[in-house]
Amino acid sequence: MRFEIITIFPQTFEPYLNVGILRRARGWKKAIDVRVHNLRDFTSDKHKTVDDRPYGGGAGMLLKAEPIIR
Repeated sequence: MRFEIITIFPQTFEPYLNVGILRRARGWKKAIDVRVHNLRDFTSDKHKTVDDRPYGGGAGMLLKAEPIIR
């Protein structure tokens, strides 16, 4: 089974994937394949921007569609 994780903090997943049952499932059992992708690698601007303001204003931030589509 393959899992694709898209995140802006890929380094936070490695400690969880390298201990316990997940380590065994990824290691010698080869039951799962987990791939962690950095969303910032798919941006085109020099600041590697992945978030944007909501249309119409308001609180919070949204992820841009362009890096996700790439």
